[in-house]
Amino acid sequence: MKEKTDILSIIMPIAALILILVMILIMAFAIYKAAYKRRINKRLAEGREADIKPMMSPVKFVMITLLGAIIGMILIWIISGAIMIKQKKDMIVYPSVHYYRDNILEDSLYAGYKFGDEIKGYNRFSKQYGDVKLEIYITKYSFDAFPHILIASDYVGDEQNVMFSEGIKYPFSNETWGNDICPDSLFVIDFGGYKGKFKFSHNVYYRRDVENFLNEEPDESYEFDFKIHESGLISCPQLGITVD
Repeated sequence: MKEKTDILSIIMPIAALILILVMILIMAFAIYKAAYKRRINKRLAEGREADIKPMMSPVKFVMITLLGAIIGMILIWIISGAIMIKQKKDMIVYPSVHYYRDNILEDSLYAGYKFGDEIKGYNRFSKQYGDVKLEIYITKYSFDAFPHILIASDYVGDEQNVMFSEGIKYPFSNETWGNDICPDSLFVIDFGGYKGKFKFSHNVYYRRDVENFLNEEPDESYEFDFKIHESGLISCPQLGITVD
């Protein structure tokens, strides 16, 4: 069955290519026939003195058309291949962000996590700004086996209807994700092969419209300037992490 599938995977593109070329030949012949008929009618209408340039032979016309079509298809194939390669590279280079909580967290590498826990393989940095607590985890290693940065947040004040959002700002993009308070959750940043700077912001909103609060300015915002160096190491002045 596998051999049959492999053969079909080869035959089908070839058959499609042949079908396209046959259609191009038919169209080319139809165009030539129409042009030839028009010239004959003009010759009959105006006589031998009609100013009519000689046409190339049908065979030459079809061959030139076919050659042009083949060159065009090769160019399209090359351009499409280059675009696909770039997209694959972008998927590797550009960072990804995920929010783990509840069942998603339990099915992840960090199952059983509780706010403030140590996570093996990560350095933990605790920050508190008034009633807002942040736990930030930075991978100890420069390789890409695990996500590079994990962030958990909690609110310990008396305000009601408090909402959080996290934002990531790269030189090429700026995205924000909103959520309600869930301290036993993780905001996961995996920057893949990206090297350079980005800004992480944790935003707090009090007594806001739950559906539209992301369109408003936050009541509080705490920012962290990260830099991923060529070595893969991470620095952040707000966390006291420097790279020599």
